[in-house]
Amino acid sequence: MPYGIKLREIRKKLGMTLEDISQKTGFTKSFISQIENGKNSPSIASLKKICMALGTTISELFEDERNIVNVFSPAEYKVFKNKSISMSFIASKLVNRKLEPMLIELDPYGETGSEYYQHVGEEFGYVIEGEICVVIGSDEYHLPAGHSIYFSSNMPHKIRNRTDKPAVALWVDTPPSF
Repeated sequence: MPYGIKLREIRKKLGMTLEDISQKTGFTKSFISQIENGKNSPSIASLKKICMALGTTISELFEDERNIVNVFSPAEYKVFKNKSISMSFIASKLVNRKLEPMLIELDPYGETGSEYYQHVGEEFGYVIEGEICVVIGSDEYHLPAGHSIYFSSNMPHKIRNRTDKPAVALWVDTPPSF
């Protein structure tokens, strides 16, 4: 599908008008309409500006329309380890991914760090084994195996294992930051 048509589809799905995009980019409605109809080829800088106004990227405009399936083996995971935690970044080799899935393994009494983390986005965690404690601000959420949590990452947070047994969780951040 030509990128102009894809831009128009994205704009309409968002309920935005040509005027909305014009105001966000500084381009005329006519110029944007010509791009959407394939009658004008914008510069990369102009296309990037329009994509930003639509909350997308240039690369997403040119992605293959077919369903894409990726399978990963543990040998492909990028692993970060420190004294009490192991984080396996499961899909880090994918470019333009929207999620950052991780497998987090916490040693007994381990934690993600002494500092709180805070960033744009959202997080979802599912405890596979053991029990974890998610500390968000001054609140603590104790999650045994089978329980999950979903929260806004803009709140200061960290993950702890307050038990004498190892804990394992599947964790998903958005947007990817690693």
